[in-house]
Formats: sequence, C-alpha cells, structure tokens
Amino acid sequence: MKIRALLPLLLLLIATHLPAAPLPLVTAPPLGEQWFSISLNDERTGFAHQSISRRPGGYEISVESSVKLTVLGFSREAAIRETYLVNPELALLSFSVEQTIDGSSMKLIGKSGAEGVNMTMENAGKSRNSLVKSKGPVYPAPLINLYPLMKGFVTGKKYRLKVLDTEAQKLKEVVVTAVGMEILPGGGESYRLSNDIYPLVDNDIWVDRQGKTLKESVRDGLVVTLAEDAAGAARFLSQTALAKKDLVYDFSLIKAVPPIREPGSLSSLVVEFSGWPEDMTLPEGAGQRVTGRNGQLLTVTMVHPATGQGSPLSEEERKRYLEGTERIIPEHPEIRELSVTLLGAEKEPARIVEILTSRVATSIEGTVADSQSPVETLKSGKGNCQSHARLYASLARAAGIPTRFVSGLVWMPEKGFLYHSWAESHLGGAWLAVDPTFGQIPADLTHIRMFDGDAPDDVAPLARVIGRLKAKIITQEYPAPPTK
Repeated sequence: MKIRALLPLLLLLIATHLPAAPLPLVTAPPLGEQWFSISLNDERTGFAHQSISRRPGGYEISVESSVKLTVLGFSREAAIRETYLVNPELALLSFSVEQTIDGSSMKLIGKSGAEGVNMTMENAGKSRNSLVKSKGPVYPAPLINLYPLMKGFVTGKKYRLKVLDTEAQKLKEVVVTAVGMEILPGGGESYRLSNDIYPLVDNDIWVDRQGKTLKESVRDGLVVTLAEDAAGAARFLSQTALAKKDLVYDFSLIKAVPPIREPGSLSSLVVEFSGWPEDMTLPEGAGQRVTGRNGQLLTVTMVHPATGQGSPLSEEERKRYLEGTERIIPEHPEIRELSVTLLGAEKEPARIVEILTSRVATSIEGTVADSQSPVETLKSGKGNCQSHARLYASLARAAGIPTRFVSGLVWMPEKGFLYHSWAESHLGGAWLAVDPTFGQIPADLTHIRMFDGDAPDDVAPLARVIGRLKAKIITQEYPAPPTK
C-alpha cells in the first residue's frame, strides 16, 4: 500500500531528471504572406510584410519593412527590402537586400559558398566585393526562430546559429533558446523563444504550431511586433503613404530616371512602371491613357485633355459626386456657410473651382497629421493632402460642382514619385484635375490617378504596389517657346 502510494511521487522525480521530450516538428516554413505592426511604447511606428514560397531546392523568403523609432531624443529610420533563397534546412543559398537607413541607401547581394559568404555592396554609385569566411551553414535573420521548431523544439535547449547581419555585412553567432509553450491571449498555444540577436537587450518571440510568428517583444515590450490581418495592414500602409509620414516615406518613394525637369510646364508625359501587378488596372480618362502593357510593365501617357472633352454625367453619377460621405460633408452647416461666403453671387463653374482651390491651398498649412473631418481641418488650419482634398471636395459639392476624391502618384522635385491625393471636378462635360494642396488648376501632368474614393478601403489597394514600383521617364515634352 505504501509502495503504491509512493509510486506517483517516484515517477514524478524520475521525470524531472529526464531530458525534456521534443515537441512535434514543424516540417516546413509557413508558406504565404504575413503582415505585422511595429510599435514603440504602444505607439505604432512601422510595419513589416513577409512572404514565403517554395522554390526548386528550397524556399524563398521576402521581407519588406519600414520603421521610425525615436528613443531618448535619438531617431532611427529604416526602410528595408530583403529576399533570401534557402535550402530545405533553412541554410542560406543567396540573398539580395536594399535598405535605406537614416537617409543612406545601400544594396547588397551575395551567396553562400564553400569558403563563406561572397557579397557585393553597391553604395553611392560604387561597388565593392568581399568574402566573409565561414565554415558550415549560415542563416538569414528572418528565419532563425523557425530553426528550433524544425529541429525539434526542446524546452530549455539552446540552438547556436551563424546569422548574416546585412547592415554590418558580417556574420554573428546568435543563440536561440526554446523557453517553452505558452498561451497568448487570442492567439492560442504557441512556442515561446528568446534570442540574443540584439546586443544587451532581451528579445522574446511567440510562434504558432505552423511556424507563423505571432509576437516579438524587445526589451520587455519597449518595441513590439504583432501579427495583424492583411486588410488592416493594407489600410494602415495606404493611409500612411498618402500622408507622407516619415515611417514609410523612404519605403514608398519611387525614384525615376531621368528626373522630370519642370512638372508644371509639361505638355505631355510618358512613364513606364515596372512591378505593376498584372491583375491591377489603371483608370483612363481626363488625359490619362494606358499606352503599353506587358506583364508587370505598364506605360501611361499623360496629356492635358481638350476643353470640353468627355461626356455628361448620368443622373446617378451626378448624385454620387454631389452627396456627402463619411468624411466629405457638403451638407454640414459650416461647410455650406463658408461656401456661400467665399462665392457670393458667383455662378460660373470654372471660377467657383478657382476660388475654392485657392482658398484651401492658401489657408490650410501642410502637415503629415491627418484631420479626419473637413471641419477639423478648418478649425486647425492644418492637414495633409487628404485633408486638403476632402475640404475642397466638400466645398465644391456644396456649391453644386460634382467632384471626386482621387489618389495616385505625383512628382516631387528632387525626390521622385510619391503617393498623393487630390480632386477632380466635372466642368463642361469633362473631369478637371484640381490639386488643392499645391493650388494647381489644372493639376500638372505628373498626377497619375490610381483610385477614386476617400474611404480607407477605397485606397487600401495601394498597399499592393507601395515599395514595389520602379519608374522610367520615357518622354517629357514641353510647349515650344514662342517665336519672336
């Protein structure tokens, strides 16, 4: 009887001295896409997007991210696009990394060989080759937390890996520790790991049973990365790019060659974009035409439409572009009162557009902060391009001018194409591009329209192209100088 009573205790004592049994293996990296938010002290300050796919002989992982961190008065901005090819064991085969850190851009490509990692760095138009000597496998940083899961997660075990540090262009030894299994609120059971990839601070990671990262915490939650749904991430990225906020500015900028000399004087413009999704169309009309399409290459031609070119709006269209939306509010008393005050007895549509555009451009100070309501914009006197476009559209619709809110690309001198919002008003049977941020009537030909609508879901598809497009200026033509 005493032996039977002691048996459970003996078994428990034996179990505590046995090595922990490995948990079920993750047999392959999680294929598909994942989006992540990045926050500093509970304030969102960036994003990351990861995609993993099968390739002959292994897997390809692509990661794009942008973040701006400000701690103790010091600012750190980074926009990174990285692609790695790995074998079935996650060891590095080849890689390509483009990064802009604190305004300095660099491209790094390379591959693993018998002697180590061969790298070529391109920076400021110069190229430099190097070899980082190493024996044995090297791993890319985005995959190190998968390694213990694929080797057999054993609680308490430490896994030592040689990891490629692309910023420092060297290899570093990283220790990944299998902490154990935990339940994350709303995330179910997960593997908890820690690693020392960041010097002097802890780095904790939670990964689900399929190998998808759920959460990462640096220095006890100072910087937190959380998995989020694709729709929410697309809305955030699109709105942030349109607002031209620092945390995605470098990431969203589209540099083009050669530069556009005088955007405001163009008589025609032809631009070729690469990286355009094959199933994504570009709207035409109002002087904008798609003149070439070959896979992910898209060519757009921009000209000023002839006066009166177009067609009358249907009753349904006219109603749509005169009535209010959640954030275009022509019926609001303050908007109606201001419209009447500004216009007085003016009835000429072209003159109405001119008065309203000028008022918005001169009275609203540009800022990256987005005033959600046109009334808030009026009261604060500040707003980004979306704020300008919503206020103008509200005033124009209140004055009986059918107006739509549009978003797309615009050329910024000495920078390139940036994502931007403006408006189009229907005058004399045709849409006229109007930019109330810059006070342009008509807007210059670098305004390439991609979407119509001011709701977050209307512009969310921008997330499909932000950070992926490249541009080449095919032709830029200007009016002939007057003859003497």
